[in-house]
Amino acid sequence: MVAMGTAVFLCHCLVATVLMLPCTETLNYNEIDHDEGPGYSYASEDGGGRLVGHVQNWATLIQNYILQLASDGLKTEYTQSYYDNADYIYQKKNASNIVAHVKKLLDSYFARKEDVAKRIANAVKRLHDDNLGKIIYRSLPEMPKEIYKDSDIPGRLPKLEYNAYFRQAVSTESSTVKISDEVPRESQDTVNAVFYTKDLDDVFISNFNNDSSLRWQYFGSVEGVLRKFPGREWSRNFAGFYNDYDPRVRPWYITGTSDPKDVVIILDCSTSMEGKKFDIAISLVRIILDTLTKQDYVNVICARASHWDEVGDWYPFNTTVLSCKDDRLVPATTAHRKDLKEKTGELKPKGTSELKRGFEKAFELLSGKSRTGCQALIILVTDGKDTDGETVRCGPGYYTRSGYVPGPICKYDWSKVWNRVKELNAVAQPQARIFSYGTIDAGEIFPGHLACKNRGYFKKLTDGENLIGKMRDYFNFLSSNSQQTKDFEGKWTAPYIDAFGLKQMVTHAIPVISDRTEKLLGVVGVDCTLEEIENLIVNEQWGSVYAFLIDNYGGTIFHPLLKPSSDLVEDPILVPIRQLEQPEGQPEEFSAVIDAMLKGETGYREIKNAQRGVPKGSFSDGVKRQVMPATYFYTHLDKTDYSFAFSLAKTDEVFRQAEEPKDRSHLQPTSYFNLLKEYNSTLGRQELPGEFEKMQVFYNEPKYPDLRVSYLYSSFFLAPRCYCDPNVYLVDDDLATKTVAAHKFINGWDPDVECPKDDKKNKFRKGIRADVLITSQIEKIWRSRNKKMLQDVKWTYIGCRSGVFRTYPGHRSKRYYDPTKRPWYHRVITNSDKTSISTAYMDSAGVGKIISVSQAVFEGMPTIDEEQCDLVDGKKPGGCKCSTDADCVSARCYKSKAVNLTDTTRCASVKVEAVTSLDILYNDFHLNVFEIMRDIDMPLSCQFTYPCPDGEPGCSTRCYLFDNSANIVIDPQFISISDLDTAKYNRVSLGKKEGEIMRELIYKHRFFFRKETIDFQGSCSLSSSSPRVNLNGIAKTPGELDDYYKNKGPIPNFSNKFGCIQDVVGYQANSSVLEPSGMIIGNISGSCKSGFYYVKALPKTNLFLLVVENWRNYRESMYFNFNCRITNRVSATGAFRIINGTCAHEDDTASLASLNRCPVSTNYEITNCTYNTGTPTNTQLAWSLLLVGLGSIHLVAL
Repeated sequence: MVAMGTAVFLCHCLVATVLMLPCTETLNYNEIDHDEGPGYSYASEDGGGRLVGHVQNWATLIQNYILQLASDGLKTEYTQSYYDNADYIYQKKNASNIVAHVKKLLDSYFARKEDVAKRIANAVKRLHDDNLGKIIYRSLPEMPKEIYKDSDIPGRLPKLEYNAYFRQAVSTESSTVKISDEVPRESQDTVNAVFYTKDLDDVFISNFNNDSSLRWQYFGSVEGVLRKFPGREWSRNFAGFYNDYDPRVRPWYITGTSDPKDVVIILDCSTSMEGKKFDIAISLVRIILDTLTKQDYVNVICARASHWDEVGDWYPFNTTVLSCKDDRLVPATTAHRKDLKEKTGELKPKGTSELKRGFEKAFELLSGKSRTGCQALIILVTDGKDTDGETVRCGPGYYTRSGYVPGPICKYDWSKVWNRVKELNAVAQPQARIFSYGTIDAGEIFPGHLACKNRGYFKKLTDGENLIGKMRDYFNFLSSNSQQTKDFEGKWTAPYIDAFGLKQMVTHAIPVISDRTEKLLGVVGVDCTLEEIENLIVNEQWGSVYAFLIDNYGGTIFHPLLKPSSDLVEDPILVPIRQLEQPEGQPEEFSAVIDAMLKGETGYREIKNAQRGVPKGSFSDGVKRQVMPATYFYTHLDKTDYSFAFSLAKTDEVFRQAEEPKDRSHLQPTSYFNLLKEYNSTLGRQELPGEFEKMQVFYNEPKYPDLRVSYLYSSFFLAPRCYCDPNVYLVDDDLATKTVAAHKFINGWDPDVECPKDDKKNKFRKGIRADVLITSQIEKIWRSRNKKMLQDVKWTYIGCRSGVFRTYPGHRSKRYYDPTKRPWYHRVITNSDKTSISTAYMDSAGVGKIISVSQAVFEGMPTIDEEQCDLVDGKKPGGCKCSTDADCVSARCYKSKAVNLTDTTRCASVKVEAVTSLDILYNDFHLNVFEIMRDIDMPLSCQFTYPCPDGEPGCSTRCYLFDNSANIVIDPQFISISDLDTAKYNRVSLGKKEGEIMRELIYKHRFFFRKETIDFQGSCSLSSSSPRVNLNGIAKTPGELDDYYKNKGPIPNFSNKFGCIQDVVGYQANSSVLEPSGMIIGNISGSCKSGFYYVKALPKTNLFLLVVENWRNYRESMYFNFNCRITNRVSATGAFRIINGTCAHEDDTASLASLNRCPVSTNYEITNCTYNTGTPTNTQLAWSLLLVGLGSIHLVAL
C-alpha cells in the first residue's frame, strides 16, 4: 500500500485486460488519454455539468489505483500460474452412493440417540414405580448433597470443569436438578421427584461413556423438576439472577406429550372480567400458547359485543380474531405465538358477553383449510357470569315524565350458546373437545356444562399461581390421547434454540407413563446440535454441490442460503424449501422433488432449468440466481421427520481436483499451521524441534495488538470441513496435538487418501495437502513485496474452495472459520471477472476500520486443442485463445505465467479455485482516493467549497464510491467517524446519504433495480445502537474468540436483540443502462439537497463513482427536515422490521388429515369432568327465604 505522504506519486498505470501485469511506468495525471469523452470540459457555467471530463478522469485513476494496489499487494498472477502449472485429476462422483453413505451415517447417528433416550425412559419408569408411596425425605434441605445437587444453589453444585463439547463448565460425574420458580419447593411431590430421579446418574454416565457424541441428557417431570446431565450451574440474566426454566413449556417436552392439534382459545373480554380475573385469563392464554409447537395450529378470539350504559351512551364492540390472519388458523411458530401474546396483552375487558358468536367463529376457523385436521380443541376462559353489572345495558333506555329510564340490564341465556355449540360440533370433522377455565367467580354452570358435554374438562382458577400445575388435567389429556405416548414411542422435535448454550438443537423426546398409576411422569430428552448434523452432510460436498435438510412439512432446517444457526437469537421460523429452490414457482419440475421427499422416498431427478442461488456477499446483499441443468439426489432419514438432498450441477458430475506437486524442490521448505504458540509447547518442541525459533514469532506488535505473528512465514488454517470428522475437530482442545498432526501431515510424505467410511484414524480429507502446498509458493512473493508501498496493508490471504486458508503474516485463525462462507469470498464468486472491494468494517483485532480488496484465482487452465476451440460457436471455454474478456465464457482473458502457457492470452476456466484478498486500513485508502480527486488548480475538486450558481455561498463538490449493491464504500465523513461506531460506516446505503439521487437512479435511469425478500430469521433491537467507548471485555483475537466460552463470566452482557421478521430491501446495479460514455448525468433539487450529479462505472471493479457538483445541503439549514428524512428512508437499503411480520408467512401446506398423516389417537375419554351446578340445598334455601322475609319486614317498617 502506498504511504499517505507519497500518495501524489502513485503508480497510475492503465492496467490492461490482464490485471496481473506489473506496473512498469508512472502515470502522469495530465497525460491520460480519454477515449470516452473530452478532457477538462466546462459545458455549463451556471447549472452544473462542468465536470464530465474530470469525473471520467478520476474514475480511471481510482480504478488504476485499486488495480495497482491489487496487483502489487495480491500478486494474483503468480497464484494463478501455480494452479495453471498444477496437475489435475478427473474424478467421477457417484452421487447416489454418496447419498446412501450419508443416509447410513445419519440413520446410525439418530438411532444411537434414540436408544439412549429409551434407556433413560425405562430407568425413569422403574425408579418411579419402585419408590411410589415411599417418603424418605419431607423437604429438600434434609437431603444430603450426594442426592440433591441444585443448579440454582452454588453450595449444592458438584465440581465443575470446562468442557469444550458443552462450551461451559460441567460435571461429567453427576447430574443437577433445576426446579422452576413456579413450582413450590416445599411440596412433597417436588421432593419425591428429586429423590427418585437421583439414580438416573448411573444411566447418564454409562450412556456418555458409550457414545462420545452425546450432548445433553435429561428428564423433565410433570411436577416441573428437571434433572440434567452433565450437571451445570444455571445461566443467569444480565442482572445476575438465575434464569427461570420450566421443562413443561419447552418444545421437547410438548412434542413428547402431544400430537398435532388445532387449538382455538376463546377469551371472554366482557366487562365482568375486569381486574384480577382478566389477569389470570391472560396468563392462562400465554401458557397455552407457550405449550404449542410448530406442528400445531392456533388462533385466539376475543369474544364480546356492543352495549349501552346506564345513561344511554352506546359502546361499540365486536368479537375479533387476534391474529393478523383473522380468517384462518395459523401455524404455532415462534413468530405467530409472539404475535398472539403481544395482542392478547393489549386487550382491555370491555363490552357485554357474546360467546355465541365467539363459538361460531371458532368452528369456522377449525373447519378452514389451514389446520392439521387431526384433533380440534376449543379452550374457553370466562368468569361464567350471566350479567356484566349495572353499567352494561342491552337497550338504549327511554324518557318518561319522571325522567330517564335506563335500558334493561343484560342477562344472558346460556342455553342458546349450549344449543348452538351442539349443532356446530355435531357436523364438525373432527369434533372439537372443549376445555373451560373459570376465573374466581362462582359461575361454573355455563363453562362447566360446555366442557363436560363436549368431552372436555372444567377447572376453576382462584389465582394465577402455578397455573401449569393447575392445568395438569389438560396436559394429561394431551399425552393420554396420543397413541405414541401410550406405546412409549419418541419423536424428533423441530429445531429450536438450546436454553443451555449449544445454539440450534433438535431433540428426541420420549414421554414416560407409569406402569402402576398409568399416568404421565414426564418426558426424557436427548439432544443433537444442528451443527453436528450439518457437518455430517456438508462434509460430503464437492465442487459446487450443496445440500439441504427439510422436515416433513417442507420447512428448511438448513440450506446454504439461510443464515447460520449461530446467528439466530430465537427459535427459527422454517422457510419453505420452495422459496429457496423454486422462487416464483420456477422451475415447476422441482415440485416433484419436494413431493417425493415429503413422501419419504429415495431417488433423483434431473432439472434442466434449475435455479441455484449463490450469496452475493453478506446476507443482506441478496442472492445471485444461476439457471442451469442440475440433478437433485434425495432420501429420507429413517425414524425421523427429516429428509435431505444434494444438488449437483452438470459440471459437478466430473470433478477436476488439483494434485499435490510431485516435485517439491520449488516449494517453501515448510508450511506452518496457524497455531504458532503451540510450536513452543512441550509437545511441539519435542516433536518439531527448532521450528518455533525458526518462525521468529512476535507478540503484541503495534500493528497487531494481542496477536502472535511471524513476518518470515505465512500460516495455513484448515476449515472444519477439511477434517474427516469436523465434529471431533471442533471440540478438540488439545491444540498442541492438533498442531503437530497438521504440521506433520502437510509437510510429510504419507499417502494422501480418502477418508475411511467408518474408521476416522485418517484425520484430513484428500486434496487438502495439495492446496496447502500449491499456495505455499506465494509466500516468498508476498514477503518480497515493497514494504513501503504496503505498509498499511494488514493481512494478505487466500481462501481455497477446499477450505484451506493461507494468510500473511502468519497468525492464528478462529476455530470455526471457513473462508468459503465469508462475504469477501462470495462477492468474488458472483463477480469473478472483477476486482471486488468491500465496504468499511471493523477489524476483528480492533486496530480500526479496514477495507478488503479481492480477486479470483481460477481453476488451472485446461489443455485444449485449437481445433476444438474453433468448433465452439460464441464464447470460448477455458484454455482457448482469446483477445478480450468478452471472448470467454468465464469473462476472463489473461496471459498466464505458467510454463507452456506464456505464448498468448487464453480464457480462464469457468470455476473459481480460490479467492485472494488483502485488508487495508480505511483511512489510508480514503486519503489516497481523495488525493486523486483533488487539484489545487481546479476549484471544483472534491470537497472544495465555492459559491453556488445563484450567488449564495455554501456549495461544494461531493464525492462517493459505492458498490453494485448501493452500499457506500467511501464517504467524506467516514474518516472522521469513530472506528467503534460501526453503524455509521459499515454497509451504509447510498439512499441514506443521497436520497434524491438514489431515487432518480432507481426510477428515472433504471440504474438500480429493487429486490425485496422477507427474512423470517431476522434480528431487531429494542433501541437504536450506540457506539462502544472501547473494546474492553470484547473477544477480539482468534484465541479470545475460541476461548470465549471457557473464559466468560457467569453474568452475560445486556442484549437488546430479539428475533423478528424483516423486510430486507436491497438494490442491484444494472450497468447496461449507462450511456456510451459509461456515465449517468442528472440534476436534483429536493427537500434534502440539490446539485448536478455524475455516476461513472469503474468497470474492472464492483464500484461506481458518484460526484455531485454544486452540492448544497438543506437539511443542515433546518431544525429538523422531515421531508428529507422520509426521502432518504424511502430509497435506503437494509432490513426493516415488519410489525405484523407473521402476515408475510404464507402457509399453503395441505392438512395432515388430507394427507392421511395424522398420528393414531387413543380417543381418550375424560371421566372426571365435574362442576358446581349451583343448585341450593334445603338448608341454603331455608336461610334464603328467611333473609328475604326479614328484608320485607324491614321495608314495611320503613
